[in-house]
Amino acid sequence: MSRTNPLTGTETPVKETPYSSGEWKVVECLETGMVFLQNPPDYSRLVEEFAWEKTYEEEKERRRKEEPVLTFASNLGKSARRNLQKRERIERVAFRVLSRLSNERDGDDPITLVDVGCGTGEKLSRITQYFEANNDGRISPVGIEISAQLAKETDARLRELGGRCIHSAAIDGLDSLADDEADAVIFCSYLEHEMQPLEVLQTVARKMKKGGYVIIKVPNFACWNRHFRQKRWCGFRYPDHVNYFTPRTLTRMIETSGLKLWKMNFYDRLPTNDNVWAIAKR
Repeated sequence: MSRTNPLTGTETPVKETPYSSGEWKVVECLETGMVFLQNPPDYSRLVEEFAWEKTYEEEKERRRKEEPVLTFASNLGKSARRNLQKRERIERVAFRVLSRLSNERDGDDPITLVDVGCGTGEKLSRITQYFEANNDGRISPVGIEISAQLAKETDARLRELGGRCIHSAAIDGLDSLADDEADAVIFCSYLEHEMQPLEVLQTVARKMKKGGYVIIKVPNFACWNRHFRQKRWCGFRYPDHVNYFTPRTLTRMIETSGLKLWKMNFYDRLPTNDNVWAIAKR
């Protein structure tokens, strides 16, 4: 299938990049700078044949075989950061956002935290439990997951915490929420997989409460490592990564969706970092 520009939803002039691989054609829009997979597999193949829980393990094994020294060093670095920082960055960022929401709100109603593409729900569970153990507020965790197997497992995990998991694609899952239900939404390593990222963010802008926060983490196409590593950059995943964001294109998509960029400082978009972080606000 052929896509329109995911940043504009329209046909725009593009050029093919050096990062195409096999049948998968990675292009860059000449007007907006948005980089995307122009000919992704249809949605059913992305859900089944190229499901995250399958391709992640396959990619990890491929890198271990082809680049064992680099993979070992990368895993060692991640382990060291976890030991030093105790909690992953997404957990720390979410805790700060939830604390702000708790201080801003009146009443004792729980904060509804939605994790889109929640996978096994482990991060959402840890965020919920850590916040409630260190704050007077309560969390109602809601996961949205397209994998039937993962959604079933996650639903059981979240119901023990007073939440639930919706088995659905992102747009349909967000649309199923009550108006003004969501206080905060997490897109952690998700938007790069989404065929309709702008439409997803527009749905969030319609459904979440005024003053709610959206936490976003995506691979940083503008990072130095991509320039150095070229096709071997860790941000390339064929064909399940269908969007490649820079800080500029991510900012434009957020603001086009009806949300406002609330935080993306220099540390969030460091060219030495393979990822870019942003917090948007409704």
